[in-house]
Amino acid sequence: MQQSTWFTPEGLEDLLPPQAQKLEFYRRKLIDGFELSGFELVLPPIAEFTDSLLTGTAGNMAVDTCRFTDQESGRMMGVRADMTPQVARIVSNRLKADSTISKLCYVGEVLKTRNNKAKGSRSPIQVGAELFGHRGFESDYEIIGLMLESMQLLKLPEVKMSLGHVGIVTELMQLAQLDKKQSKELIDILSRKAIPEYEVFVSQLTLEPNLKSKFEALPLMCGEASSVIEVAIKELSGLSAVLDDAISHLEKVINSLAATHGVAIHLDMADIRGYQYHTGIIFACYSGGTLQPIAKGGRYDNIGSVFGLGLPATGFSLDLRSALDLLSDVQLNVTDTVYAPLLADKSLQESIAELKSKGYRVIKAYDLTVLQKGDKKLSNDSGQWSIQTV
Repeated sequence: MQQSTWFTPEGLEDLLPPQAQKLEFYRRKLIDGFELSGFELVLPPIAEFTDSLLTGTAGNMAVDTCRFTDQESGRMMGVRADMTPQVARIVSNRLKADSTISKLCYVGEVLKTRNNKAKGSRSPIQVGAELFGHRGFESDYEIIGLMLESMQLLKLPEVKMSLGHVGIVTELMQLAQLDKKQSKELIDILSRKAIPEYEVFVSQLTLEPNLKSKFEALPLMCGEASSVIEVAIKELSGLSAVLDDAISHLEKVINSLAATHGVAIHLDMADIRGYQYHTGIIFACYSGGTLQPIAKGGRYDNIGSVFGLGLPATGFSLDLRSALDLLSDVQLNVTDTVYAPLLADKSLQESIAELKSKGYRVIKAYDLTVLQKGDKKLSNDSGQWSIQTV
């Protein structure tokens, strides 16, 4: 049998020591941080029926979802490609949290059918937090703050943030009365940041001059957040209540983050990332000049409506596996390492248990004679086990 038989599929890889240890260390820090902020942990199953897994706005992930027939029921199942829809199902269908604010966090591996090297692993370790039941600025501000705190827990360098609002482009398309074909073309152009194509597209639209000038100015509303929001207020205010609300929402978030976090924020009023999924503000974090975001999220109201409870929702997630190379190496938090003989001795086992409770790392050694000078070992002296230095 050729050795290549034992290679893992492209985009799927093993995590070996010390990378696995590092991932687990930071996973714990993130989940502990979420729980200390009042977000309760849920663990959805890795696979479930596609009827629920790919329902509603999650349907756009069908192409990324590995599917198979359940041998128990004969129904189609899928391995999750994203955990957020599962959390929405839990809140809407299991917790039935229709009158309270629910704050949940999660962690788990997801699987994608396709390998995109630019976006990291095909089997990300997804860690995230979601807030359900609140529609205002405050919940978005809390989630963004939690995302930034997570970047601090990971001790990532040069953290920067991008901000947008899918409602800006959506409302401008409504005001321009674009048909489905035109809307689809515009979204495709903006998602590719194809400015020359955008200029040609806008020039061919039959619009009232004032509205057309807003479309022409839209790609220019991109850059440092406080400067861009001033331009947006001047250029877009008064066109509709929806635009005014979106701009006001962004302004509140920018001013609040400036007061509490001091992070560099890039604002793009034409950002349409996640258009099929998000319904309002969108955000992402970058570190150390990375092109792909470390963490990303946004508002996705009514995601649970297909489960009978359409709640307002906002949240973020990050792929811990893809971030590993940016994270500092870790050491086990141990008092010291002690080697112990492998004996069927009750008092020895009690001594080992006591040492572990005090933070010692106790390694069972099959041959204590090969220890190096300075190593510590458990020795029996007059019926008592104690630590001795070799």
